[in-house]
Amino acid sequence: MSSVASSMFSSITTRLLPGMIVEVRPWPEIAATLDEQGMLDGLPFMAEMVRFCGRRFTVSRRVERTCDEASGQMRRIRNTVFLEELRCDGSEHGGCQKACMLFWKEAWLTQVEASGLSLAAEERKANNVNTCLYGHHLADGEYICQATELTRATSQLPIWDLRLYFRDLRAKTHSLPKLLRILSYAVFLRLRRYLTGKSHMVLEGRLTTTPRDALHLQPGELIRVKSKKEITATLDRHGRNRGLAFTVEMVPFCGGTFRVLGRIEKMIHEPSRRLIELANTVILENVVCDGCHILRGGCVRANYLYWREIWLERVPVEGATVTSTRGNQQAAPLVQLAGR
Repeated sequence: MSSVASSMFSSITTRLLPGMIVEVRPWPEIAATLDEQGMLDGLPFMAEMVRFCGRRFTVSRRVERTCDEASGQMRRIRNTVFLEELRCDGSEHGGCQKACMLFWKEAWLTQVEASGLSLAAEERKANNVNTCLYGHHLADGEYICQATELTRATSQLPIWDLRLYFRDLRAKTHSLPKLLRILSYAVFLRLRRYLTGKSHMVLEGRLTTTPRDALHLQPGELIRVKSKKEITATLDRHGRNRGLAFTVEMVPFCGGTFRVLGRIEKMIHEPSRRLIELANTVILENVVCDGCHILRGGCVRANYLYWREIWLERVPVEGATVTSTRGNQQAAPLVQLAGR
C-alpha cells in the first residue's frame, strides 16, 4: 500500500461501534489499502469478501482482541469489527466449511446514516465484480486466509495489561456483569484443576481407542446433545474422540435440542494451513463457543463448535423445542481440533 493511500485512509477511519451502519467500500478503494500480498496490517482481504463491496451492514461487534488457534494465545487486534453475521463461505479456499466470521478493517468501511441514499444499482453491481487477484492457495498446497494469518495480524497482549477489560467495556463487547461472569468461571476452572487435577479446557474420558458413529445428519434436522456422562464414555484421556476435543464450552449444551446447520467434511486447519477432511461431524445453528476457559475474558470470534455425531441423537420433530442459545455466542474453540 502506498504511503499516500495509507495516509488517506487512516485520516478518514472512524472508530466504529456496535449498531453503527457502514458501507463496504468499492473494491478499487479497498485494493488501494492492501500490500502486495493483499493484506492490511497483516490481515488478508479475501476473495470471498468482494461480493459485499458497495453493500450496507450494521456493525455487530468491535474486535479489540481475539484468540488465535495457531499460537494458542489471546492477542491484540486493532481497528477491526464484525458486521452482522457475515461469515466466509470458503468458496475460494477449497470449499472450507468452518464458516468463520469475517474480520473487517475500518479502512475498508465508511460510516453512513440510516436515512442515507443507497448506491445506484449499476454502481453496486460494478462494485461486486470479483476482481480480487491475490492468491490464497499456495503452490505447496497450503491456504492463506484471515484465520491462518491472525498471528501476523495481531500483537501479543502483556499479561499485566489490564486495559483490555476497559477496552471491552468501552467497545460494548461485554457488559460488566457478563465480563465478571466469564472471568469468575475461568478462575473457578483453574482452581478446580489445581485441587482435583481435572482439565480446565476439555471433558476427560478414559479410553485409549475411541468409537465412532455415523448418523448421516443433514441441515435442518433436529438433534439432542447427549448427556455429559454419555459423551465422557466416548472420549480418551485428552478429552478427544478421534482427535476432536469435547471442550468445557460444549458442556452447557448437553441435553439441549438444536438444529443441524451443516456438515463439516473439510476445513482449513489454522496451525498447518492445510485443508483437512473430517468424518461424521456437524455444526449446529447458533451454537458457538463462549470462551469460558479463557482467563483473559473470552473472545468474540464466534466460531462454530464441531460435534461428532456420536455425541448426538435424533429427536422427533413433533413437540420438539429448540434450546435457546442466547448469551452463548462469543468466542472460538481454541483447542477443539487436534486431528481428524
